Amino acid sequence: MAVAADGAVAPSREDPVVASGSHAIGGPVGEHNRPHPWWTPLRVVLLLVTVAGMLNIVHTAPCQAGAWWSNAAYADLCYSDVPLSYAGSGAAEGVLPYTDTASRYPTTTDPAPIAALSWSVATAGRALTGSDDSGDRATMAVADLARDRQVQREAVNTYGVYAMAMLLAMLLIAVLLVRLSGWRPWDGAAFAAAPVLVLSATIGWDLLGVAATVAGVAASACGRRVVAGIWLGTATAVAVWPLVVLVAMLPIAYRTRGLRIWAVVSAVTATAWAAWQLPVLVLATGTWWGTVNHSLDGQVGYGSLWRLATSYGVPVSSALLVGAVVVGLAVVAMAVLGLAVAARRPPRLAQLVLLLLVGGLLVWPVYSPQYVLWLLPFAVLARPRWRDLLIWQTGEVFYHLAIWWTLAGATADAGGVDDTYAFAIVVRVAAQLWLVATVARDVLHPGHDPART
Repeated sequence: MAVAADGAVAPSREDPVVASGSHAIGGPVGEHNRPHPWWTPLRVVLLLVTVAGMLNIVHTAPCQAGAWWSNAAYADLCYSDVPLSYAGSGAAEGVLPYTDTASRYPTTTDPAPIAALSWSVATAGRALTGSDDSGDRATMAVADLARDRQVQREAVNTYGVYAMAMLLAMLLIAVLLVRLSGWRPWDGAAFAAAPVLVLSATIGWDLLGVAATVAGVAASACGRRVVAGIWLGTATAVAVWPLVVLVAMLPIAYRTRGLRIWAVVSAVTATAWAAWQLPVLVLATGTWWGTVNHSLDGQVGYGSLWRLATSYGVPVSSALLVGAVVVGLAVVAMAVLGLAVAARRPPRLAQLVLLLLVGGLLVWPVYSPQYVLWLLPFAVLARPRWRDLLIWQTGEVFYHLAIWWTLAGATADAGGVDDTYAFAIVVRVAAQLWLVATVARDVLHPGHDPART
């Protein structure tokens, strides 16, 4: 084990990729090197995350300059849900979440945590713009509202506030990853320096759910069961996918005789999730289910293997799709649980979470570019090897470029799936399977697991 003077694993002596790259700055750290008194691993990782957040904002500069409203957001690789929905969701008029505006605006499907934060961000964006009372906007057509220069400036400022909120989420995730990595604090740098973080951080609100999920995992690792349940319940209120953490905890609890602890965490999670649903049930009873189920509606979306199949003429009906996805999720869960039980040693939680997430996304009917953020922190914890993380992210970056340029019309069949885009899906899936294979090997043969060595 390559341990530095401060007791932490030194990546430049332990990771082959980092060791090779370190020769450009003098080679691996020496055995008698003394750690810097101020630049601790945590502070370095936080600095790297801040740089990543700034780079994300810089790379959206063309959109802030007007590409969001000139149909150039896809080509400029700077698409974001938040500014583009500012006028069309009622935020420009200060409409409160779950207000009945069906005659003017589509019914919101945002879950309660996102709806509350989205309204707060939009309010701050209008305040920063110095806008007067927006009540007279109710007389304008929504299409005209979206073209209004003042409204567009408000949308850009709203995006700025939102981007700062996502940066805070990134910093929280980084702190938690450094803590969870234990004697491998530098593993957090793999999260901070991830290309997918720069490209996808501000597409949607996904980092909110990721931060809450990682906080729940960290609280559970510290034995704080109630806190873990509250965080996981909040994360599940943001999106359904954090439930995989509870599924992953089950075989570990079984093998370590901790089923009672798992039951407590699950019960608190359910209670916290239900508490978040109350305002939606009261204010928007008829549309509540739409805030829970966003994409399992029988429709094939971009990025999925289903899209690949339908693009080459394979018929997929709505009933077949829903049934196959449910069966596929069950098969993935049983396979991962079986792997966890069969392993010689109880697997690490991050390993099982990653396997469940990737397996679930492979059978899900849509794969949006920002879904990679769900995988990133657990990939860093599950397989802390730069080679494997970079191989996986190469596939994700290639897909990121392909989806936006396909939507921009830069490929042969804009708006559909052509051979270039189909190839990108295959590359991304192959990269994910590479990561899955290495993690599954580590589960079955712990001697290959860097975090156990």
